[in-house]
Amino acid sequence: MHRQVQDSVQALPYVIEQQKKEGKRVRAFILRYFSGPMLRMVNRLLNASRYRGKEGQKLKQTEQMRRHLDHKKAAVKHVQAQIQAAQKAQKRRAP
Repeated sequence: MHRQVQDSVQALPYVIEQQKKEGKRVRAFILRYFSGPMLRMVNRLLNASRYRGKEGQKLKQTEQMRRHLDHKKAAVKHVQAQIQAAQKAQKRRAP
């Protein structure tokens, strides 16, 4: 659950912008002023209980690096999939 909360807190600004672009201003407002602060508070409480002391600091650092690398791999995979899809579309168009 903690990782899901961390991911949600990290993605919150992007989700709010996306909701605004889609014209869902009420949902963006709710995310920004109600759900966002609740998520941040839950994340802070979970962090406080999990990352106590020196061992907790080491754990936090390794988890952050692992998550960073996971996100980076996912982004690279996504870009490669988009490139392949564009190449397939281009091959279909060209006789």
